[in-house]
Amino acid sequence: MKNDDGNDGGAGARDASRRTYRHSLARPSVYRVGFSLAKWVPRPVLYVIADLLADVTRRAGAEPVRNLRVNLRSAFPHFPERDIEDVLKRTFRNFARYLVDYGRFHTLTEEALGRVLPAVQGLHPLEESIRKGRGVILVTGHIGNWELGSVFFGRNGVKINVVTLPEGSARIDAIRGMYRQRHNIRTIILDGSPFSSLEIVAALRRGEMVAMLVDRWGGGDGVSAKFFGVDRLFPRGPFFLSRVTGAPVVPAFVVRDGNMYRGLVDPPFVVEGVDDEPYALRVSESLERMIRNYPGQWYNFATQ
Repeated sequence: MKNDDGNDGGAGARDASRRTYRHSLARPSVYRVGFSLAKWVPRPVLYVIADLLADVTRRAGAEPVRNLRVNLRSAFPHFPERDIEDVLKRTFRNFARYLVDYGRFHTLTEEALGRVLPAVQGLHPLEESIRKGRGVILVTGHIGNWELGSVFFGRNGVKINVVTLPEGSARIDAIRGMYRQRHNIRTIILDGSPFSSLEIVAALRRGEMVAMLVDRWGGGDGVSAKFFGVDRLFPRGPFFLSRVTGAPVVPAFVVRDGNMYRGLVDPPFVVEGVDDEPYALRVSESLERMIRNYPGQWYNFATQ
């Protein structure tokens, strides 16, 4: 529902100096080749190629494998070692297929989008929140296909702003920015400038949707909440923004379901009072539930 690898929002310019972990397949050349192949090569063939590339990068990438293994053991402490390794392998393959689909969705028609994402569960309360005109703060994680959610809302007339940290590659930032722009999606990059936070607040006051990833834990002024039994610092941005603008926070996800995807939207909530921790816990519980239900679709290759 949001893209790429940022995790803060709103009050987060202070964290913009952090950079996100970039998977070895997330390279400008991969995006360019992927967009070209997606036009001519059948999807089953692309998936076979993706699986092979995933296996190669898994064997060659000591750091992402180590990080993902640690994250999976934290999430599934009772899994035997062979199950952890099976989920790890599926995660690398699913991520490669996500990149294939990213290229394919580049040219999706309205009709094709309806076939790829035929159902969004829990959409009605979100639509009601949009109609109230206070904006919506959509939070998600590196789960399933977060980019497709943005495409879905952009294609359905919702003005959506994706908040992200710099990718670490100006060319990838430009590619993703162009991609989103074609689907009526605006990108707000937290580059250390105070203007990015002002842009986010202005978008919400215009009644627009602001989407951000929240499953990369940071330090500093984060909000503590249990995540798989461990205290994590969630970005404070979504809760701060909700408090000052009245915009509801909505956890939402797009997950792979066979050869299609489906959206899952949790009930909205507005942050009140001064204590952010109960709200961070609600977001944490949403993330936990998605990861438990779709363990091979949590693409968090960063250290926690």
